[in-house]
Amino acid sequence: MDPQEKKILKGIIYSVILFILVVIFFSSYTIISPQEKGIVVRLGSISREIDSGLNFKLPIIEKVVKIDISTVALKGTELGYSKDGQTVSFEATVNYAVDPSVTINVYKEFKNDYENRLILPAIKEAIKVTSSQYSAQGIIDNRAKLSSDIKTDLMKQIVNRGFLVSSVTITNIDFDDQYESAIKNKQVQEQQALAQINITKQEDEKKKQEILKAEALAEKTRLEAVALQSAQGEKLIDKLYAEAALESAKKWNGVLPTQMIPGATLPFIQVGNSK
Repeated sequence: MDPQEKKILKGIIYSVILFILVVIFFSSYTIISPQEKGIVVRLGSISREIDSGLNFKLPIIEKVVKIDISTVALKGTELGYSKDGQTVSFEATVNYAVDPSVTINVYKEFKNDYENRLILPAIKEAIKVTSSQYSAQGIIDNRAKLSSDIKTDLMKQIVNRGFLVSSVTITNIDFDDQYESAIKNKQVQEQQALAQINITKQEDEKKKQEILKAEALAEKTRLEAVALQSAQGEKLIDKLYAEAALESAKKWNGVLPTQMIPGATLPFIQVGNSK
């Protein structure tokens, strides 16, 4: 091998060594975000837990598994049965997080597959157990309490296994077609009954007003009859004539007739009682 070839070979060897050293250097550190915990695994066994920031690890023989500890929204669906035997389809959104204090235990039991192995099955079970405690109408009327009860049951299943539950929200409830049809018919009947009650009330009020008007007219007539029999009767008669004449004047258009029937009077206003 001539000197030139030896020089090229040395350059290649040095480059490979440098590359390996760079790889080893950068593989000796890992960055964990504030929303994560790191599990250091050495040759297949859990070594330790590391927090957020820049962390050192042994190259090649150690790897870091990142566990998300932020709150995650997970949607689950399940068929349940009400206390009175109705089939109900639920859709619920669960906000949960891995407990940061026990991430090693979570990783030991579930690795990173805890949603499929624990959370989703627990949501389904909580829906089934809780819905069976309510009647179909109770599910409709107590949606908020139903969500709270599902959360309580869910927490019993997963809190002791390293998970925190912040909220459970029922996003959709569907009954079978037959029951939904019955609900709609019931609502229509209730609306019709309410409308009939309103009509009855209106009719009753109308009758009351008519009775009041009739009573007022009768009382007015009685008082006028009493007044006519009193000493002031003539004055009252004059007043009535005057009121009648005023009404006639209001209705007259001011036009005299073009033809007169013999003996007929002109449409002038007569004030007072002619005797």
